[in-house]
Amino acid sequence: MHHLHSAHEPVLVVLSVVIAVLGSWTALDLFRRVQANAGAIRLWWLAGAATATGGSIWSMHFVAMLAYDLGLPVRYEVRLTVVSLLLAIGATAIGFALAAGRQALPGRGRIAAAALAMGLGICLMHYVGMAAMRLAAMPVYDPLLVTASAAVAIGASALALVLALDERSAPARALGALALGLAIAGMHYTGMAAVTFEPVPGLAARPAEIPAQALAIGVAGCTLLLLTLALVAAMVDRRIERLALREAEALRRSEERLRGVLERLPVGILVSEAGSGRILLANPEAERILARRLDAAAIEALDRAGDPLANALRSGDAADRQPLTHCRPDGATLHLELSLAPMPDGEGQAGLAIATLLDVTARVQAEQVLRRAQRLEAMGQLTGGVAHDFNNLLMVVSGNLQLLVRRTADESLLRLARSAAGAVQRGADITNRLLTFAREQALKPAPVALAELLPDIAEGMLARTLGGRIRVETQVEPGLWPVLADQSELGVALLNIAINARDAMPEGGRLAIAAANAPSAELPERLRAGLAPGDYVALTVTDSGAGMSEEVLARAFEPFFTTKPVGRGSGLGLSQVYGFARQSGGTAQLVSRPGEGTQVTLWLPRAAPASAEASPPGERVA
Repeated sequence: MHHLHSAHEPVLVVLSVVIAVLGSWTALDLFRRVQANAGAIRLWWLAGAATATGGSIWSMHFVAMLAYDLGLPVRYEVRLTVVSLLLAIGATAIGFALAAGRQALPGRGRIAAAALAMGLGICLMHYVGMAAMRLAAMPVYDPLLVTASAAVAIGASALALVLALDERSAPARALGALALGLAIAGMHYTGMAAVTFEPVPGLAARPAEIPAQALAIGVAGCTLLLLTLALVAAMVDRRIERLALREAEALRRSEERLRGVLERLPVGILVSEAGSGRILLANPEAERILARRLDAAAIEALDRAGDPLANALRSGDAADRQPLTHCRPDGATLHLELSLAPMPDGEGQAGLAIATLLDVTARVQAEQVLRRAQRLEAMGQLTGGVAHDFNNLLMVVSGNLQLLVRRTADESLLRLARSAAGAVQRGADITNRLLTFAREQALKPAPVALAELLPDIAEGMLARTLGGRIRVETQVEPGLWPVLADQSELGVALLNIAINARDAMPEGGRLAIAAANAPSAELPERLRAGLAPGDYVALTVTDSGAGMSEEVLARAFEPFFTTKPVGRGSGLGLSQVYGFARQSGGTAQLVSRPGEGTQVTLWLPRAAPASAEASPPGERVA
């Protein structure tokens, strides 16, 4: 028996491929919406993607069949035609459901199963559609080419799904649509190559069969509907995507701006859970202030350290610039101001607490220095007045004792008078020290070369006074400037500092004397307000003694304040040092911690170069 000759109409072939590709583009666009949604909306998008894909496969199949010319009239059985459409839609629905799944990127097994379902669906639709043909001929299939058509459909379906899942750009979607469209068309034309028709005379048409012309009109309408769906779906999808991308970009920029503001704020910011105090967010300034990593476990570390900040964060009560004292892990004590605002949740309960931390340690220390200076100033004025009055009384007593010594020869009276005169002299020494603290003692300032003076004082006066158990070291900066000061009073000040250091080191130790230039631009900020503009020399005396507590350090320069036993000190040594430095145009500074020794620094003004050539200076009284 001979086979019928067949041919394809080129225009309809191209049209069938275009329908397949456009339908695939629509399907992949709708598939992206399946992945982006959940619940009932996800099912609607899944149904739309399956219908679009199944409809495009079915439309492409029958347009391609119209392009297939055997020279015989062809009609189509209604039920099998409808079944072929439902098979295409059902198979693609199963494939898309498997590929979408609940994971962002499904595994290879799920993709393979989805590709198998879609490929077999395309094959079933094709061969069921072939079975719906009614013509005076019988189809004969080549099994090898039938298998090849199924392989083409499954492989191209897998490629399309991989491209649709891995990429979201328009070129990738177009490539995926082209691959899927070619899969549909390739499977169809491979399947048509697998069939040959043998004539069977006398096969009549039945009433439940569709004429080819009517089917052509239906296919054309379905194609127009498919193109419309493709256009609408693409427009809606692109608009949704643009809006989503625009909102995501705006959100990203807003978050970046907020993060940048938080990272650059000169104030520490904390966000914590009210009740638990667990820290959810902290900016770098807060971590710098507290000198610790502020994560969820930081509240426990603050609790163990007994930090009042932990209780404030846990309570979540509103606070406005509440003063707090924080001890850092390195032992430094900071003065902070805490402001806290509770953030209520949806039910009106305090869910979060927003706290700000401001490091005011420098301001508090400056206020303490100012109060101390004001207190010392007031004490100096009082001390100066008392010292003058007491000195006048001593002058009267001294004059009467001198007259008594001249007018009596009684040895017992002379012995009493000399004893009283010695007491008057000791009282005069105390008066001089008080006047030094009050800056009312006469000084004779002159340029003093510390580079030459300090080694002489250390090896002579201090070595004899301190004994052999204390090692005295000197360090002088090369090119050290001369200072403008009273040399004798400077020696007395160094002796008073050394005696205090000796008493703080009963078992012996080390006393270091150092001198360095301090240009005006390099002076510590806290000292500039109390000093005249100009260059200074920093004379520093450091011991390895017991050190002082904060309470003792705050009162160390006060006259008559001492921590020594009765009879071991007058409490006027450091007050004389402070008064001498201030009257010389400089200042004195104490730094000490218990167990870490004490450092006394005298800031003395630099002597002008012309001072050495000027006439001898007179006395200077503040």
